[in-house]
Amino acid sequence: MMMYPYIKLGPRDGVLLISVLIMLVLTLVFKWSVWEFVSSVVAVIIAFLAGNMESSKKNVLAFLKK
Repeated sequence: MMMYPYIKLGPRDGVLLISVLIMLVLTLVFKWSVWEFVSSVVAVIIAFLAGNMESSKKNVLAFLKK
């Protein structure tokens, strides 16, 4: 049973949330600055979005066959 059915969160969103919480804990434990926290969270989000992208079917090394 979902408590908030209007928020559609899947398992990937849960992994992203857990990774951001880990970054927050690391920030508090190692006394990172705000900029280090923000940059690490942005890096995690970029990696998350890049993992969801479809791979290109284009032959990258086609120029070598000529």
